[in-house]
Amino acid sequence: MDKVEEKIRIQRLIKNYSQEYMAWCLGISQSAYSNLEKGETKISLQRVYDIAKILEISPFELMPPPKSGAGINSELFQRTIYKLRKFWARNIQKRQSNIPDDMNVFQSDI
Repeated sequence: MDKVEEKIRIQRLIKNYSQEYMAWCLGISQSAYSNLEKGETKISLQRVYDIAKILEISPFELMPPPKSGAGINSELFQRTIYKLRKFWARNIQKRQSNIPDDMNVFQSDI
C-alpha cells in the first residue's frame, strides 16, 4: 500500500467518514473528491495536509515511503573522503614544490 490515494481512502473508512463529508470539508464536490481517491486527479502537498487534518492524522502517514534510504551510503562517503585526501595531498605537494630551495622553513618558525 504505497499510494497516497489508497491510504486516504482507508483512513476515511476507518473514521467512517463519507466522501460527501470529506468533499464538504475540503470545499470541493463529491465527484472531485472521488477523483482524488481514485487517482484520476493529482493531489497537491497542501491537499494532503488538508485531508490529514480532517482525518486527524499526521500527513506523513499518508505519504509514500522514500524511494531511497534516509541514511548515508558509507561506501560512497568513504570513497569521496579518499578522493578529497588525494586531491589535497597533490595540492600540498604543488605548493611545496613552489617554495624556493634557498628558503628554509623550520618547524620552530611555524
